[in-house]
Amino acid sequence: MNIQQALQLAQQSLSEASPTAVLDTQVLLSYVLQCNTAHLAAWPEKNLNEEQEVQYLQLIEQRKQGSPVAHLTRQREFWSLNFSVNDSTLIPRPETETLVEYILSKFNDKENLTLLDMGTGTGAIAISIASEKPAWKIYASDLTEDVLALAKHNSENHQTNNITFIQSNWFTDIAHNNFDIIVSNPPYIASDDPHLKQGDVRFEPESALISGEIGMDDIEHLCSHAKSYLKDDGYLIVEHGYNQKQLVAECFAKNGFINIEQKQDLSGHTRMTAGKRS
Repeated sequence: MNIQQALQLAQQSLSEASPTAVLDTQVLLSYVLQCNTAHLAAWPEKNLNEEQEVQYLQLIEQRKQGSPVAHLTRQREFWSLNFSVNDSTLIPRPETETLVEYILSKFNDKENLTLLDMGTGTGAIAISIASEKPAWKIYASDLTEDVLALAKHNSENHQTNNITFIQSNWFTDIAHNNFDIIVSNPPYIASDDPHLKQGDVRFEPESALISGEIGMDDIEHLCSHAKSYLKDDGYLIVEHGYNQKQLVAECFAKNGFINIEQKQDLSGHTRMTAGKRS
């Protein structure tokens, strides 16, 4: 079986199981062959050996059963960086890059800021910012040792030495109270949301997804506590659901944040809210 045949066979197999069948097959074959997707297009007649063919077909079958591509390859790109992933936390997603882009744009001229990334997961937000701003002092917190071990591993891979990791249930073990920025991609899905039974989220921990009946419990917690840990002109910045724009803006305002801004992701959905401590 050559590359072109392998892709065609796999795309037919995944056509009904995955809305991104073409991309899935390319990413998985690139992983098996240890090459980039450009190589697949350049060498369509190159044959797979028997071991590669068996591994590839096994991965396609697992994807057909719903396993996320990122779990199968154990990696995901975010902010042009490669992150190791596992099933202990969320897979980094493109919409979260909206937070990184906003922070780097808004605070680009600041040389020595202190930032806290809460619920860091793979470390994607903290590490992406740290890689761009090595002079900033960055803290990244999460609830469990397993998740922090993954984030630390990713930080070591990208040599972001300006990050301090803290095990904490939100603010419980956060000792500092002078942050310029607190950023978070918290759980924000309603407990009865039908999306929980679709796609990749079926394979991700519910604790990183669900936040009460309407998905606002953790965002409300962040809004009500963050001011005690921010400098006078510090900012709270959170990701939220595509349909939570109004609820989150009201939550920020109710808790005394001013200069409230909201940003859309690349799909045109408002997925980020920022506010300044008054």
